[in-house]
Amino acid sequence: MKPKSLATLCLIGFFTTVSWAQTEATLWNFSDSNGDGKAPWSNFLISDSAGNLYGVTNQGGTNSTGVVFELSPSSGGYAETILYDFNAYGSGDGAGPYGRLVFNDSGDLIGTTSGGGTNEAGTVYKLTPKSGGGWTEKVIYSFSMSGGDGQYPAAGVTIGKNGALYGTTAFGGANSSGAVYKLRETAKGWTEKVIHSFGGSGDGSYPYGGLTFDSLGNLYGTTSIGGVVGYGSVYRLKPTKSGWTETLLHSFTDQSGDGSGMYYVNIVSDAAGNLYGATAFGGANTTGTVWELVHPKTGNKYSEKILYTFGATGSGDGNYPYGGVVMGKPGTLYGTTEDGGTANNGSVYRLQKSGSQWTETILHNFSGGSDGQDPSANLLRDVHGNLFGMAQYGGTSNDGIVYKVKP
Repeated sequence: MKPKSLATLCLIGFFTTVSWAQTEATLWNFSDSNGDGKAPWSNFLISDSAGNLYGVTNQGGTNSTGVVFELSPSSGGYAETILYDFNAYGSGDGAGPYGRLVFNDSGDLIGTTSGGGTNEAGTVYKLTPKSGGGWTEKVIYSFSMSGGDGQYPAAGVTIGKNGALYGTTAFGGANSSGAVYKLRETAKGWTEKVIHSFGGSGDGSYPYGGLTFDSLGNLYGTTSIGGVVGYGSVYRLKPTKSGWTETLLHSFTDQSGDGSGMYYVNIVSDAAGNLYGATAFGGANTTGTVWELVHPKTGNKYSEKILYTFGATGSGDGNYPYGGVVMGKPGTLYGTTEDGGTANNGSVYRLQKSGSQWTETILHNFSGGSDGQDPSANLLRDVHGNLFGMAQYGGTSNDGIVYKVKP
């Protein structure tokens, strides 16, 4: 997933502070040889009120098709429980879970798999806790390879009104460039509707990231490529009586220091309605950016600010943020880079606003050993300010880890 050759753009000056603080702790080492999960690439953690962590791994498990796991605080550490082990390809079950899990009001866990299902095009699944312990899985929707349906979801779902589920598929749709879908439960089961197909003229394409609601019921998301110039876009879907209307809020250009390419990015916003995220590539050094779309005081046109440009390859700064950012205290953002850092195995960073400038601090440089390698996706921040994430490789079995960083 790491680019080997990228064009060089003109340098834009930003203030950078790079430091290595010994703040990271490994909470869990995945070990595929024991039937555990493996390689949690670009997946998000969630937590419950008791501090238990929940997530998925793309690989590993009995059938090498991934698992859903829970980590519970135990005797100063964490104990893992495999909540579900996905079945083999061809079984009709989902395979290769991606994205963030979500709890519904009934306490069920809902997620997506990028493959498997009746048509091998991915699924939406639900895990329901049993009264005597354990969980029961049900595939509530299998995506199709035809008819303009979406294919290969990679972001999980967002819950809307009346328990409806909204999500994206990286491919499929009417133009084979991805889709936004809605799932609604009826007396006869779950029904799906594609509410937007990407890939039209000037539209974004291939949305790997998830969706975010605002207070008015609008949905926000990102596409990895496409837009007016072709380097990715931020879009809004507005519900109307006749359906959902899309507006492109920004198209990335990969020119003059702008970013390029967004993958597992879930947009976050502040109280003023400004939007924040990251691009995996682009910027002055072609190694990615963190951006803000400033909410318009009047009209509908957002303006983009590049808050931070990551340093050149080999500079010790993080490179290639495949995930987005999470918000801390006002004027503070946290995220990960999949590459870069002092050992070139990725980093966890903090951006702090001071006046009109943002200063970066590297909170942890991954070594590629017991502390992990290649972190990605959005971090989870708890009420104490601790950051939780997963790294694809590293750990005692080199099958990935779950880690905590205390800023």
